[in-house]
Amino acid sequence: MFAVVNHLYLNKPVDEFRDAVQNEGLPLLQSLQGFRDLYFIKAGDDHAIVVLLWETGADAQNGAAVFGPSWFAKNLAPFLKAEQQRSAGPVIASSQSLTS
Repeated sequence: MFAVVNHLYLNKPVDEFRDAVQNEGLPLLQSLQGFRDLYFIKAGDDHAIVVLLWETGADAQNGAAVFGPSWFAKNLAPFLKAEQQRSAGPVIASSQSLTS
């Protein structure tokens, strides 16, 4: 399993993005090969943490190539008040079965 963690600082309240993430962004991600899960976390009124889980690093890279320039660019990027902070790497311990 491979994880991507993004910190997003937004110029609108995080709560205003919940429905779009759940009803539009998540279905697109679910259609992508290797996608496992998404967590959209309210870390503050204007700070969201996004955790994306993928089967492999290659799946994460391919998913970003589809999701980033399409849904993310239209629905979240215009509301960023600072550059997103991203970290990524293989999951090495989990309560879930690890497959890669």
